[in-house]
Order: sequence, then structure tokens, then C-alpha cells
Amino acid sequence: MKPLHFGGSGFEYFKIWIVNILLIIITLGVYYPWAKVRNQRYFYANTTLEGRNFEYHATGKQLLMGYIIAMVFLIVVSIVQNISPIGALGAFLSLSVIIPWVVWRSLAFSMRMSSFSNVRFSFVGDLKGAYINFMLLPGLLLLCIYGGPSLVLLWLITLPTSIGMDEGLLILTFALVLIVLILYLFAFLKNKNTCYMVNGYRFGQGQFSTLLETQKFVKILLKTLGLSVLILMSIAVFTVFLMVLAGGGSSLLNIFSQDAGDILELLLRHNIEGALGLVYITFLMSTFILVAYFQSQVRQYVFANTVLNENVNFSSSLTTISLAWLMMSNFLLVLVTLGLGTPWAKVRRAKLILKNTLVDVEHGIDGFITQQQDKQSALGCLLYTSDAADEEDSVD
Repeated sequence: MKPLHFGGSGFEYFKIWIVNILLIIITLGVYYPWAKVRNQRYFYANTTLEGRNFEYHATGKQLLMGYIIAMVFLIVVSIVQNISPIGALGAFLSLSVIIPWVVWRSLAFSMRMSSFSNVRFSFVGDLKGAYINFMLLPGLLLLCIYGGPSLVLLWLITLPTSIGMDEGLLILTFALVLIVLILYLFAFLKNKNTCYMVNGYRFGQGQFSTLLETQKFVKILLKTLGLSVLILMSIAVFTVFLMVLAGGGSSLLNIFSQDAGDILELLLRHNIEGALGLVYITFLMSTFILVAYFQSQVRQYVFANTVLNENVNFSSSLTTISLAWLMMSNFLLVLVTLGLGTPWAKVRRAKLILKNTLVDVEHGIDGFITQQQDKQSALGCLLYTSDAADEEDSVD
């Protein structure tokens, strides 16, 4: 297994990024498609595997029409939403119908415009699958999340008397069943979305394939929820402790060393705002840890069960600690620099993600790429010959 490598730097990308921002502002957003192309080409060109690099082939002109249509549609939707509640509902339904098509077209276009070692990627997932994965299944999940509590509320309103023991047990049972159903639907949705995209990817004539289990996503989700409960309990204890200190509970400082106690007493005694600030920071860091845990575990599972053309395997070595630290430090970097540190944050993320993306190069990846290059060249010659023959026929 060999890792991917990102060779760019924050300062290099900053020069591209700042010029893009200025041109977008000057052109009132019209330059955005060209800015996106420049960003994509920089990251693709600096991503390599064993000396072979990726390329992005789209142009700003190709993206411009789609960008204009999207902007016009969003403006119309915004206006309609402000006219009437019925218009807002219609706008929501329109977005629900259009988004799966947009995702499907975006996947096909972005893959077609990407290549590695002169071999193009593609996406062959069908439109029906897009509507199932990006409209039907998310709709069922939202129906459970919002519809279940709404039914309980309507039922409570219709009760002629106060809630008794039987009604309370019924509500508790319904709530537990609803929570289990929501968790399972979320895991099922994550599984189906991932399988739809991965199984639709192609590299030349090679096919990416994966076979995932919903139960595994459920386990990852339950572990994440369990970790969140432990973290919330710790935050609650930490909050009580800080509030006691802020209220003047100096006796608790004895559990610390003298220096640590003096610092805490200086920062927190009679300073409720400082205590609440520390609680907020702790909560924010905990959120990063939970998100990092879920993402890293899902990534490891998906990569371990993904194969290209049945002989090229993948693996992810991304850990919770490294991803959480990246998220925390990038957040602080962007916050402290008022956004100017964004290029460095993106480069740092690219380097970490790619460094922990491993590809099996010991079982014929070079031969596989050469084979795909030959097939692609042969296909190009065939298409050229066919086009030439058609032109001759049309002339005759």
C-alpha cells in the first residue's frame, strides 16, 4: 500500500485564492466558475501517486451556464418564498425534485473532467438511483424526524384529560421505537448513498465496486452516540466544577498544584462569563471529536471494502485524533486570521487526507493503468475512424 501525496503549499494556493476572491468581487460573482476551475486544477495537479498526477480538464466556460442557471433559480426561489407560504412550499418541493438531478449531473460531469495518469474517470450511476438516494430516502428520514413528534403532539392535544400512566408508557414506547427507526434509516441512507456513488465510478474501463452492510454503519453510529453521552456527562461535571470556582469555591482548588490553582482562581473566581466561555470551548472541541470519530470510522470501513477492477485495493489510515486536531486547528487558524488563513487550512486538510489514503500498488497498478491507457487510445481511434467514415458518407 502506498499513500497519495499532496505537494502544494499554503502560500502558493494563497496567491491563487486571493486573486480569485478579488476577481469574484470585481465581476459581481461572474468569475466564480473560472475561480473554481483554478482551485480544482491546483489541487489535482499537486496530488500524486507514485509520481503520477491527477488532472482537471473542465473550463470556466463549461461551468458558466450551469452557474447562471443555478443563480437564477435560487433568486426566483428566494422571491417566491417571500411572497406567500404556499410559494415557500412550492419552492421546497421544486428543490426536492431538482436536487437529485443536479447531484447526478454534477457527479457525471466532475468525474468526466477528472483523470489520473492520462486515464479519465467517469460516473455511470442512473438517474433513478439518484432520486432514490437523494430524494426518497432522505424524505423518509425527515418524515420520521419531524412527522413522529408532530403525531405525538397532535395526539396529546386531542386528549380530553391529563396524561396518565398508560399514555405516558405509550409515548415512551413510541419515542424509543422512533429513535431506533431514525438511527437505522440514517445508517441505511448512508450505506445506500455510498454504494450508489462508489459503484457508479469508473476509471477508464475499470469499475469501482463496494459491498457494504447497514449494520456496520449502525454500529459506528451507536458508538458515536455512546461517545457523545460520555462527553456530555464530562462536560456537565466540568461545568458544575467551573461554576463552583467562579462562585468562589476556592477549597476545590486544593486538588490542583499551587500554580494551576492560582491560574484557575485568577481566571474564574467571580467570573461567570469566563466559566461559560470555557464550557463553550470544551463543547466545541467535543463536537469536533465526535464528527472526526464518525467520519474516520466510516472512511476506514468504506475504503477497506472498496476495490477497483477486482485487483486494486484501498485503505484509509485516517485516525480520530489526527482529524479532530486538524479540524480544531484549522478552525482557530481561519478564525484568528479573519478568513485569510483559509488557503493554509485547505492545504493542511488535503495533505492529511491524502497522506492517509492508501492504494495497493504492489499488484499491478502500473500494468492496470497502462492497459487502461491503451484501451482509451484504441477507443479514441475507433471513435475518430467512425466519425471520419460518417463525414465521408455525408459528403457522398
